[in-house]
Amino acid sequence: MCFVHSGGAGDSGLVQRAAIGEAAAAAFSSVAAGTGAAGGIDVAGSGTPDVVAGPGGEQVVDGFSRVLHNRFNRDLPPVAVVRPGEVIQLLCRDALDIGEAVRTMTPEATMSIDLGRIHPLTGPIEVEGAEPGDILEVEVLDVSPLVDFGYVVFSPALGLFGSLRPELLAPIAPYSEASQLSDPSPGRVPSAIPEDQPYNSGAPWVQLFTFERGQSSGFATFTGTDTGRQARIPIAPFMASAASRCCARACTAPSPPASAAATPTSGSWLGARLQLPVYAPGAMFTAGDGHMAQGDGEVTGTAIETLMACTLRFQVIKNTIITSPRAIVPAADPTQLAMPAEMLGHGYYQTTGTGPDLMENAKNAVRDMIDWLVTDQQVSLHEAYTLCSVAGDLKINETVDLPNWLVSMTLPRGIFA
Repeated sequence: MCFVHSGGAGDSGLVQRAAIGEAAAAAFSSVAAGTGAAGGIDVAGSGTPDVVAGPGGEQVVDGFSRVLHNRFNRDLPPVAVVRPGEVIQLLCRDALDIGEAVRTMTPEATMSIDLGRIHPLTGPIEVEGAEPGDILEVEVLDVSPLVDFGYVVFSPALGLFGSLRPELLAPIAPYSEASQLSDPSPGRVPSAIPEDQPYNSGAPWVQLFTFERGQSSGFATFTGTDTGRQARIPIAPFMASAASRCCARACTAPSPPASAAATPTSGSWLGARLQLPVYAPGAMFTAGDGHMAQGDGEVTGTAIETLMACTLRFQVIKNTIITSPRAIVPAADPTQLAMPAEMLGHGYYQTTGTGPDLMENAKNAVRDMIDWLVTDQQVSLHEAYTLCSVAGDLKINETVDLPNWLVSMTLPRGIFA
């Protein structure tokens, strides 16, 4: 899940009611009132993971059994210190911090998730010798799930068609399109029968995926919640939040702000070397938001979210300035590495959107892909939107034919074979 909002845990515009334990409620209430310490707390579904993958003997930072932090702030003290070349493993919770609860969560219950608590992060990690004006290089040695399940959750607020916008204080803007994707009836249609049918209900959704603990290649299993239609989703686990310290003191964004060196993309999978500009002594690296699979675009607002362990090795490139994250990656599309020849042999289905507005083009490409999935593959609207988010890749194909730009989405046809 890649989500930005600039409000705190007490902003009524975003925080929705959640059923949590008394101890957790008291802890958050005291923090909101300014009387408590913002430390980690235990929640249902946490504890000691059954499997921790990665090389033996490395230092382990446990962000699994408790929340270390969920906002970027330059004044957070380090939870661990490493030397260049030293291996460290980070244990991370899922992006919405719901863990095992998602197994029985109803779509309606997702609307009660407190957005002030999302994006638990593991860190910060101080890297000795890193100074502003250097590059922190992060080599990804292993990324593996701590559990055997993942999920996609979406609502009318988030995603490509959602109403939530990163405006000042992150208000929830009026619905301009409650989305024919999160809502099968997005608006009144003059020819609809019956004419008075409901619309703008913004139906939420939960879809589970299964795999093995510690699995870092192969497939996740999709069984459609609505139709039971099955698909194999190629996986390439990665951490969707990986960042060095931001410049801002009271930054309250759960996703890295513009003043942080962050890579919330699928570039942090096994074998990649991330390069992050250093803005603060020690770099103060942090990570979280494990994804088992994600299509480029993550159009619902979530990928296959899960609890993850990542094993990393840091190097410092001295006196070299870059303005934004870079990476050396093993493949432009890592999921292709997980696909056998028989799956690749089915090719891809592609849809397009063209016009002067890249965002509208992206929406049109996704709408057409959903149309194909529903009509050709017989999945439901919700299932189709989910598949676009975890296996569909959005791409800007050309910007030469002024004023009309071309955007496409591709999805591997072999996932249904």
